[in-house]
Amino acid sequence: MIEFRCFRNDDPPRLADVWRAADLGRSAMQPMTSSLLEACVFSKPYFDREGLFVALDSGRAVGFAHAAFGPNQDRSAIDTRTGTTLLVAVVAHDEQAAISATLLTHCENFLCRRGAEVLLGGGSPETHGFYLGLYGGCDLPGILDSSPAMQEVFRRAGYVEAERMAVLRRSLLGFRPPVNRLQLAIKRSTELRVIDEPTRRTWWEAATTTGISLRRYELINNAGELLGSVSFWDMQPLAATWGIVAAGLLHVDIAGSKRRQGLAHYLVAEAIHDLGEEGVAIVETHVAESNPAAKKLFDKLGFETTELGTIFKRA
Repeated sequence: MIEFRCFRNDDPPRLADVWRAADLGRSAMQPMTSSLLEACVFSKPYFDREGLFVALDSGRAVGFAHAAFGPNQDRSAIDTRTGTTLLVAVVAHDEQAAISATLLTHCENFLCRRGAEVLLGGGSPETHGFYLGLYGGCDLPGILDSSPAMQEVFRRAGYVEAERMAVLRRSLLGFRPPVNRLQLAIKRSTELRVIDEPTRRTWWEAATTTGISLRRYELINNAGELLGSVSFWDMQPLAATWGIVAAGLLHVDIAGSKRRQGLAHYLVAEAIHDLGEEGVAIVETHVAESNPAAKKLFDKLGFETTELGTIFKRA
């Protein structure tokens, strides 16, 4: 008989075993260890043990699922109105479908008890409070197409596609920023500042990026005005398993009145060129298919789609 219960402090080794044995797709961190889960999940200040459910068969863990919340609008606290089941990981088992469905139901019940009005499946760049760098590469891409069994768990439960996410990657070997009249004009009238381990701008950014190496590039005009910024993180230990140095692009922010002036293209190009000069081999980012402007920007810079994922919503 399968037993279901909430997380206990002695569970990390069991959950690492499940992670290694479950079919999570090619963009899941492997081999998983309890120390990695501790750093990226259990140590977070907003981790709630009652939102992580474990399935056991005769005392052996055969699956787990994790439900959580993202930030409020100003990113100063958790917002419980929208809840997300981030992962449903189950090993090969005669009752795999039933175990997965029950784990998802436990997650939904937890989220609703906490006040959730909207239920999502799969994490996103907006709600990456857990598993950053462990599932999906540089950020959370919903549920990956390379995890079809997990996608089916949500579809069978009545979830529908809310957003498609593309995982984009760019080799920096031989990369040079484009040179044209607009880019030269921006270069003459601005300064590019590089800030290692910058002050985190919000509580949510501090909570989600604690323990990772962050770098921010800021574009400043001659009057000292901040025009925009782009943030990267050093994708360790995931990149180490790839045998390369990789950076994950998390955010591109351009001041509202300065958009559509070529600044994002210039800023990202200069930033990834600088990273390449320092030995970074690959830059990865995630883009929502509902954001064609961002997709166009990265297409121009030579990024290619390597994976696709789906963020689900309970109908």
